Amino acid sequence: MIMEVQDSVCGALEAVDGAGKFKEDAWTRPGGGGGISRVLQDGDVFEKAGVNISVVYGVMPPEAYRAAKANVTDQKPSPVPFFAAGISSVLHPKNPFAPTLHFNYRYFETDAPKDAPGAPRQWWFGGGTDLTPTYIFEEDVKHFHSIQKKACDKFDPSFYPRFKKWCDDYFYIKHRDERRGLGGIFFDDLNDNDQEMLLSFATECANSVVPAYVPIVEKRKNTPFTESHKAWQQLRRGRYIEFNLVYDRGTTFGLKTGGRIESILVSLPLTARWEY
Repeated sequence: MIMEVQDSVCGALEAVDGAGKFKEDAWTRPGGGGGISRVLQDGDVFEKAGVNISVVYGVMPPEAYRAAKANVTDQKPSPVPFFAAGISSVLHPKNPFAPTLHFNYRYFETDAPKDAPGAPRQWWFGGGTDLTPTYIFEEDVKHFHSIQKKACDKFDPSFYPRFKKWCDDYFYIKHRDERRGLGGIFFDDLNDNDQEMLLSFATECANSVVPAYVPIVEKRKNTPFTESHKAWQQLRRGRYIEFNLVYDRGTTFGLKTGGRIESILVSLPLTARWEY
């Protein structure tokens, strides 16, 4: 699933950009597993677009286990055997009127540490898709959210309101008292349904990324802009970076499991600014 989504998203983004091409970088993780990072840099439309997949396994330290789960009720005192597979992407367009997009869908499994016989194996799904515009167009936000709602409603009418609120609460920059963007959907530790059903749901959400985002970029990519528009985009990107480096659990997990640093920080834009 993650390989298919990586192919379809990269194909759609190259078509929108017209000039930029994704460079592919396959890597292996010393502790087990690896991934494929694809990055398009300095195209006609996208300043930086990263679409990464990874399948990793091995043992993770207790603090990484805490980073991987939203609600940790079972503190693990020793390293935890784990398996994780996912796709993660952040897209930063050049034009200030075209929004930044983030999406991520992942599956986790943990086993009992060797010194704790009989402890249960756990599994869960997590992920979401969210929009961060520099300038707000109500029609774009409505289009984006309607596609997220349609994907959720195919499975459970309670999913969209529940995961929309979760997204708003998660992408919140506490030290600024600001939301990071205009939301979307987000969920974690999801295992209260059948595994196959949740895989189908995650697949539907991942496949809705292109119809939710590409029409917005097509509409905004050639909008004329000034230096002051660009400066405001740079400041907003600073907020994006603050969230990713301080609060994002995916970033934290990657750093605490000795992940590949270039792939973890591919979410950061080429340029941003902080003014006093």
